[in-house]
Amino acid sequence: MRHTDSGGDGKPLVLIHAAVFADWFVPFEHEPAVADLRRIRVTRTGYSDPAPAEPLSVADHAAESADLLRRLGIERARVLAHSSGCVFALQLALDHPELVGELVLIEPPLIDPLLPPQDRATAAAAIGPALGAAMGAAAQGDLRTAFDTFLAAVCGPEHRSVIESALGRAGLERAERDCGYTFAGEVPALATWHFDEELARRIEQPVHLVAGGDSPLFTHRLVDHLATMLPDTRTTIIPGENHLLPLHAPAALAALLPTPAPAP
Repeated sequence: MRHTDSGGDGKPLVLIHAAVFADWFVPFEHEPAVADLRRIRVTRTGYSDPAPAEPLSVADHAAESADLLRRLGIERARVLAHSSGCVFALQLALDHPELVGELVLIEPPLIDPLLPPQDRATAAAAIGPALGAAMGAAAQGDLRTAFDTFLAAVCGPEHRSVIESALGRAGLERAERDCGYTFAGEVPALATWHFDEELARRIEQPVHLVAGGDSPLFTHRLVDHLATMLPDTRTTIIPGENHLLPLHAPAALAALLPTPAPAP
């Protein structure tokens, strides 16, 4: 795992990125609204060279984040996660609850442990073919096709223009190069992850669920379902946004994280 750290004595905020590439939170961490927070942006193992010989489990990734916080001397942090990053954030809260003060989960992924049972088959039918095609392309070394096939399915046809606008041409090209671990390591790890109502009840920290207003109905039903599973939740819908929210609307996202007032 690699990371960047803004430093300072502000309240710590850990940023856990989604699948495909690691730079989802680069625009967000430069927003003025979060300038007084200590921003720690991780690049999970597998998204930097060299990739691990064996894929890491969800618990392994959570343990890496916990180890990082301890090395940095951070006793408790707010955790902001996007898409598959939400899974690693939930596992971090389960395995290392003392380190997590609040979870902010943006667009949690459409995977069985988080979906309402009645949506699992139809969501798989909607997303599964694109995921299978992307995994096949990645296995053949065609990362550009894997990248475009998967992101078009989950983010819409504008994904390339939004990524390039937010990260520049070099950032888009780097994102394409870095996507291989998603299909070789992360998808298998997510497929074996277990989460249910009993585990959800163990997460006592406040959880803020965030979704884009233009995201598919599956996402909104998942957010509603997750809100019933977790003990302490609130939900925000950001109009006009979808799964590209951290890149397309970082200011709106930053506005949800006001800097805590200093103690009197």
